[in-house]
Amino acid sequence: MAACSVYQAMLRRRLHYALRQFRQRRAQSTKNRPPAARTARAEDQIPTPNNVPTLPFWQRLGPLTRAAQAFGRAQRKRPLTTQLCSSLVIYFCSDISAQTMGGRDYDPVRTARSLVIGAISSAPSYKWFVWLSTSFNYPSRILSLGTKVVVNQLCFTPIFNSYFFGMQALLAGDNLGEVWDRIRRTVPTSWVNSWKIWPAVTAFSFTFIPLEYRSIFAGVIAVGWQTYLSFLNRMAEDEAARSAKPALDAPKVNAVVAGSAQHLLLTMAAPFLRARNVLSLAVRPLATARFAPRASLSNFGSQVHRRPASTSTSSSASESVLLARVKALLYSSVGAVSLYVIYYYVTDTRASIHRWIVPPLLRVIYPDAEDAHHAGTKALKNLYTLNLHPRERPSRATAETPGNPLSVNVFGAELANPIGISAGLDKDAEVPDALFALGASVVEVGGCTPLPQAGNPRPRVFRVPSIDGMINRYGLNSRGADAMGARLRDRLRRFARSLGLTERDLLGEGAVGVPPGSLQPGRLLLVQIAKNKATNEKDVDAVIRDYVYCVSRLAPYADVIVVNVSSPNTPGLRDLQATEPLTKILGAVVDEAKKTDRCQKPRVMVKVSPDEDDESQVQGVVEAVWTSGVDGVIVGNTTKRRSGLVPQGVRISAKEQRALLEDGGFSGPAMFDQTLRLVGRYRKALDGYSLQSASADGGSEAGRGVGGGAGDPKVIFATGGITDGDQALRVLNAGASVAMVYTGLTYGGPGTITRIKREMREKLAIQDA
Repeated sequence: MAACSVYQAMLRRRLHYALRQFRQRRAQSTKNRPPAARTARAEDQIPTPNNVPTLPFWQRLGPLTRAAQAFGRAQRKRPLTTQLCSSLVIYFCSDISAQTMGGRDYDPVRTARSLVIGAISSAPSYKWFVWLSTSFNYPSRILSLGTKVVVNQLCFTPIFNSYFFGMQALLAGDNLGEVWDRIRRTVPTSWVNSWKIWPAVTAFSFTFIPLEYRSIFAGVIAVGWQTYLSFLNRMAEDEAARSAKPALDAPKVNAVVAGSAQHLLLTMAAPFLRARNVLSLAVRPLATARFAPRASLSNFGSQVHRRPASTSTSSSASESVLLARVKALLYSSVGAVSLYVIYYYVTDTRASIHRWIVPPLLRVIYPDAEDAHHAGTKALKNLYTLNLHPRERPSRATAETPGNPLSVNVFGAELANPIGISAGLDKDAEVPDALFALGASVVEVGGCTPLPQAGNPRPRVFRVPSIDGMINRYGLNSRGADAMGARLRDRLRRFARSLGLTERDLLGEGAVGVPPGSLQPGRLLLVQIAKNKATNEKDVDAVIRDYVYCVSRLAPYADVIVVNVSSPNTPGLRDLQATEPLTKILGAVVDEAKKTDRCQKPRVMVKVSPDEDDESQVQGVVEAVWTSGVDGVIVGNTTKRRSGLVPQGVRISAKEQRALLEDGGFSGPAMFDQTLRLVGRYRKALDGYSLQSASADGGSEAGRGVGGGAGDPKVIFATGGITDGDQALRVLNAGASVAMVYTGLTYGGPGTITRIKREMREKLAIQDA
């Protein structure tokens, strides 16, 4: 006893000494750090907006820090692959632990079943918890955390338990009736008992564990819980075996014990069945006929060996069970492969359903075009969150891809292709990444006004399907610059956090080498801005304040700022295209863009109307562009003209005729010829003014753009009526750098961008042949 007390005292003193040394080193390192560095670190930490704060968990792991950091990097870079691998490892460890503690011989088939269940569930489970992390974020942290826990228990737990028990029964060779009976008997009990432990685990995970480590944390907890349950199960089986009478004297006792042990096992194991990543087949309910208590040494001698009545009967029964399991495994494999093929098909932009089924179906389901617009945007947003969104396959070609004939240089950046998506489709910057996934190199979001405004009264969007046209008078409905800025900033922060960086690393230092707007190499994000409808267009100073306010809020998160002075649905907006007010507005926007606190300043472009097309108006816009230092022009917008929209020989319905009489701007293929002519005229006028400025001394202000030097050629983007690859090549040959689509995308579906690029490559290949 004395030696034990001395040893404890020495150990206690050693522990106190180690803790004191650790605290002194930590205090010394904090003291030696410059004050500016400490402040920067506090400010640069990227929190999850309105979410429960997380701690740098990997920093608490001591010698495992490097391994944890490597896992975190892999999880952020390839989340689904890392999730799959970690799930397989955890399921394997769980099953081995369960079988070891269960006291039976190792069954590799059972381990294989467990791995199949884990592999199939890894990606959906990960996506669920990612969605749950970004949802239900309220100002109150307690409310946010409580809502997440309750939603997880009410929605995810019963669905996952049903999948888990159903797959166990199916892979074990049970028929559909037995599978349903298994689910009906086990899921309610497991769901009720899951409230005993897993809400606390979920709450702790969302409070203290970063997203990339939550799966590992849940796995470790579940493996420990599994080991404990297996230990209790083994004790229950031993107790049942010791208390049971010999089988020859009381053959009915075993069945009673088996039923009791099975009920006890289900009661103890039910809380574990909620585990996200680690669920073992050890807690799988066993049929009474299959249950056999493990024999102990005390009653081993009393058991009498009984020869089976018929060896052939037992053999045939074993063969039938094996055949049933092989069939179940084959059906499951075929089902899994079929699901993957369906997933691959529907998420490919080349799939014909995206052109011939989805757009017509939306028009049938939503007779009002605006309702279809909102439904499509919301569906695309949710599908992108679940990684089920349409995307271009094979992997999109980059500007550096050898032999890429579509690469183009814009503002000094090499774009993978010259196709873009015009503003209006994503008015509030909700799905820019999903639009980039369709294959576009340029995505324009907006238009955005300084203050929120509802736009014009509904109905305000009308279809003309016979000519693939559309008329809208939205009136620049917007949630405001502050809301869009917050959304884009949150997007930037999430991207930085996924790389282990800060917002300042991306904006101030350009650490990643990608555009700070698109956050993807070879892509550009355009943000369109406009004045509020309530702002008097005759008060140029007030109009300038509107545009400058938008720039101050949105420029840090945009690659290009687009000044909209051409919308036909805001009264007086097109009057601002006059040379004098336009020069003042564009000059103020350029000056404000130069103040953007980041290493690479955003470029500025102006969007002009297709209706202001006489020579004096074109020359006035060109003069304002060169004088103010704007970097380029987007030629085209909707038109208020109605002549020549319906080709000869095309008959339209009475409803479409009424739609053409509606007030608003028209867009569709009928605008292409006007767009093509305007691109050529603006290209000629911009280049001619550049030559005049270069030869005259009075053009000192010309070319004072945000990122370009004096005399740099102005960039032209073309939008209006472009629906196929031939039209895109024609506007590019006329002088545009990028061809943009919108209405063609609504009628052609998500595969329009991929189709246009394919047609361009085919036509270029014919020309080069």
